[in-house]
Amino acid sequence: MSAGAPAAPPDRLAELRASAKGWHGIQLAALGFIGLCGVIQTGDATDPWTLQVLSAILVLAAFCLACAGIYLVGRAAWPLYRGEPGRAGDDAAAIELVSRQLTRGLLMTFLSIAALALATAASWWPKEAADAGAGGSVRVQTDDGRTACGELTGSPQPGTLRVETDAQPVVLSLDALASVAPVSGC
Repeated sequence: MSAGAPAAPPDRLAELRASAKGWHGIQLAALGFIGLCGVIQTGDATDPWTLQVLSAILVLAAFCLACAGIYLVGRAAWPLYRGEPGRAGDDAAAIELVSRQLTRGLLMTFLSIAALALATAASWWPKEAADAGAGGSVRVQTDDGRTACGELTGSPQPGTLRVETDAQPVVLSLDALASVAPVSGC
C-alpha cells in the first residue's frame, strides 16, 4: 500500500456487531438490577391495593422489556446464520437489519429501566394522617418516680412540659424530669 492510496473503508457491519456486544453486557447488568430490585423490594401493606398491583405489573413489564431488548441486541451481536440463498452479499440490508435490531433493543432496555423506576416510586406513597400521629406518644418520668404517658402538646408556661393523658392534661416542670421516651402507645 502506498502513502497516497486511500484507506480501506471501515467494515460498518463489524462495527455495529462490536457495539452490540458492548451494549449486551450493559443490558445484562440492567436485567440483574431489575431482578435485584424485585428481590429486595419490601411491600408495604398500607399502600393502596391498586398501587401495589400497578407496581407489580410495571416490574413484570420491565422484566419482559429487558428480556426482549437483550434478545434483539444479542441477535445483532451474534447472528443466527440459516443458509438463506441470495443474502450472503447483501451488506446494505445486513447493516440495516443489525442497526434496527440494536436500536430497538436499546430502546426496550431504556423503557424497562423507566418502568422499574415508576414501579419503585410506589414506596414513596404518602402515609395516612393517623400513621403520622401514632408515634407522638411519650412516657415521662419525674425525679420523684411519678410517670405519665400521652401525647406532647404545647405548654402554656415556659419551663414546663404538657402531656395529654387519657384522664387529664399533666403539666410538669422541666427541672423535675428524669426521662422522656417515645412509646408506640400508652
